[in-house]
Amino acid sequence: MINIAEVRRQFPYLEETIYLNTAACGLSWSGQGKAAAAFYDQMMARGYDGRDDWRSLSAKVQQHLASLMAVEPDEISFVGSTTEGLNLVTAALSVSAGDRVVLAQDEFPSMQAAVRTLERKGAKVCLIPISDEERRTETLCDAARGARFVGTSHVQWHTGTKVDIQRLGEVCRTEGAILIVDGVQALGVTPVNASGCDVYAASVFKWLLSGFGLGILVVRSTVRNDLTPCLRGYFNPPPSKDLRYGHLNYPGLCALKATLTFLENIGWRTIFERTAVLRQRLVAPITDAGVEIVTPPGAAAGILAVRAPDPLKLVNALNQRGVRVEAREGLIRVSPHFYNTEDEIDRFCDLFLHLNCRLQL
Repeated sequence: MINIAEVRRQFPYLEETIYLNTAACGLSWSGQGKAAAAFYDQMMARGYDGRDDWRSLSAKVQQHLASLMAVEPDEISFVGSTTEGLNLVTAALSVSAGDRVVLAQDEFPSMQAAVRTLERKGAKVCLIPISDEERRTETLCDAARGARFVGTSHVQWHTGTKVDIQRLGEVCRTEGAILIVDGVQALGVTPVNASGCDVYAASVFKWLLSGFGLGILVVRSTVRNDLTPCLRGYFNPPPSKDLRYGHLNYPGLCALKATLTFLENIGWRTIFERTAVLRQRLVAPITDAGVEIVTPPGAAAGILAVRAPDPLKLVNALNQRGVRVEAREGLIRVSPHFYNTEDEIDRFCDLFLHLNCRLQL
């Protein structure tokens, strides 16, 4: 059972605002700055004599993440961001002329940009329209037949639809396709089993609450031997297949390690279940008011996407009243996390419906 009052004391900004925008950026907790500073105060303060400590740090974080993502620790590496991870992989993959690359037409720009690297190598990119959010997974599975590469977000960035990556992974394995997943809107808010993916990339500044400049990249053994890194450095001289080419963001790893411990002490199951309950609490008052929810009820993670006639104006009106949500692609994107309360959800719904009604007059 979560002690929400104790949890919220670790997030002082929650005293100032109703923060329902973790899908844009998570809140830092009160011990995180001290954790990041430990690199400078304890490790780097000893110069190169601290190397054993900072080198062992990444292995400890890998252990935490391997348990969270159902993969092996040595399949996890660290990059600067989701975008960097995706680009490092696509630049390193072998491509034959005419290889078919499949991704949704509304896929996040970073994934779209990364697969264009495959296109420049001779692959053919096929953008698949998604006409029904309920069938997003099925549509991708159908399109994957005959493909060589499939790219998808685990959770779609504006509709909030969670793709069944296990099912899609099974189709990809049958077809001999490589499945590349952007997990930034999933990791830390919903159970993630990355074992069915060939590549899984995510950053830590959203649901993992751990700031910028650090990303997680899982590359399974099914793909690793097919890589020829495009960037080389002291860490991965030829013939190494390792995509890491230089030093890591060690202060970021310090912060992430402390945050993972903080979240594990609350309990991942508790975090996932509480966030799902808060998201679900939004549904009844919004649908009862006749407002369309785009996110499918059976395929949701942390985001609830709501149709609105003027999302930007509505978001600005909410912002003036101390409520933080986001406008994305003609929708209002609401993203509570475990640190929010039922009362905040109810207050948001009241304000949202009142303002939405006024803006339609």
